[in-house]
Amino acid sequence: MRSSKMGLLLACGVGVALFAAGCSDAEEESPERLDEVAQSLTLADRLAQCAQDPRVVAGLVSQDVCAGAGVFFHETFDGNGRTCGTCHPVDNNTTLDVEFITALDQTNPDDPLFVFRNVPELAALETSDLLDDAAILENVDGFSDPTHRFVSRGVNHVLSLSTSIRADAGDGTTNPPAERTGWGGDGSSDGTLRGFLRDAVVQHFPKRLDREPGVDFRLPTPEEEDVALAFQLSLGRLNELDLASVRLFDAGAEDGRLAFMDPDRGRCNVCHHNAGANFQDTGNNRNFDTGTRASGGSPLNGGSFEGGFLADGGFGGRDLEEPDFDATGIGFANSFGNGTFNPPPLIEAADTPPFFHNNLQVNDKAAPGINDAVTFYASAPFNFSPAAQELEQRFGTPLDLVPLDSSAISRFLRALNAAFNIDIARQRLDAARTLVDQFADTRADVQQRLMELARVEIDDAIDVMGDPSNTPPLYPAAQDQLDLARAEIAQGLAAGSVSERRNRIVNALARVATARAELGQNITFVLGQGNLMY
Repeated sequence: MRSSKMGLLLACGVGVALFAAGCSDAEEESPERLDEVAQSLTLADRLAQCAQDPRVVAGLVSQDVCAGAGVFFHETFDGNGRTCGTCHPVDNNTTLDVEFITALDQTNPDDPLFVFRNVPELAALETSDLLDDAAILENVDGFSDPTHRFVSRGVNHVLSLSTSIRADAGDGTTNPPAERTGWGGDGSSDGTLRGFLRDAVVQHFPKRLDREPGVDFRLPTPEEEDVALAFQLSLGRLNELDLASVRLFDAGAEDGRLAFMDPDRGRCNVCHHNAGANFQDTGNNRNFDTGTRASGGSPLNGGSFEGGFLADGGFGGRDLEEPDFDATGIGFANSFGNGTFNPPPLIEAADTPPFFHNNLQVNDKAAPGINDAVTFYASAPFNFSPAAQELEQRFGTPLDLVPLDSSAISRFLRALNAAFNIDIARQRLDAARTLVDQFADTRADVQQRLMELARVEIDDAIDVMGDPSNTPPLYPAAQDQLDLARAEIAQGLAAGSVSERRNRIVNALARVATARAELGQNITFVLGQGNLMY
């Protein structure tokens, strides 16, 4: 993680953010003092603000997506100070990792993410897994006993949801969910992404674990759910690739593409078709039991049931009276669920570690990399899993993922992720240039924030391509161009005039385009408007 991302941690959204609500620190308040908490903006207020937002006026972002971003990043719902952006920060690919949390704790220990340390009533809102493993406490199986009946899970990024949440009826787990939200398709009690906002408020925003609406938080209005949904569906990319037509100009990454698609080498394309999240046969997101729940490494905390450890059983089990699934192979039911989890998209994977629902540490406590995640599919837990057995029946032989193919596939995924990063950087720089041209110095803060966020994506691309595991170096000429683009952005942010800022943006765009051309052909992403919001 590079310095510009670290430098943005002190901002809640950003100090010059368009929206005023949602940046206050969590305070220790009794429930009776709810009326003393800073009141939320109404949706009408947000829509009115968005009507004046230069991105909306310029036609770059719709008014609903703009308002939805305000709800997502800045609305506290009269709760403990957290927002959706607390766990899905725009500066960190809308997810949490240990490095980000550690830096945030050092720079802003009173951030609402850490509210459980400051408010006695919320001491059991999280476990030590938050700081140790970037995993949050989730009551996915109901709130009947929230301090015991819980699981610890990694934080899903919320990029490219429009491509990855269609539920596949073929796995027998679709009633509910209607859509795939969370790691098990169980992140929303009604099975929809729209309902996820309401459940997130109840789970993560309360002032007390009583979770009484109107006292510990307010619930979203239906209209807020609508605009938040519109925003979330506009994040990341809106399309899938066609890997059969993609070509990578790096020989190792191109070999990784072939291995990814080859049923005798990787078999990745079956469950992650076109490096997305969908099953090859249906184009929809299907739950699988890949054995990650039974893997080694540093185990996360779990709840308890009648004094025994409660494991994470994946999808299903909400509101059951007793555990119904043996998640760890101990011979009796010790979890709620059926052992399955839904795949995330892989184009975004290389810079959204840690990986899997339990933030699996393949190399104990080492900084997780995409290489580790790919290597898991050569491990015994996967090879003995139901998902591996299904693949063996499909192709007639067990998967034998050899180290050379594993490394090539990792290199391929890094190339795709870098292309995605670069395209979002270009989208943000293009938007900044449009705003400079139309509004000159009016709302220059929006232009500057887009430039900062473009630099974050450039940093991610450099990190993904510059990982020491890449031997030989991955796209060194592209990395050089991106370094030059970073320098142009820095000078643009420090510019003393509109014309100089514009020139630096134009120069950065040229460097970014040159870098992107180094990567390959037919890596074409359709990007959503939500990438321009914060």
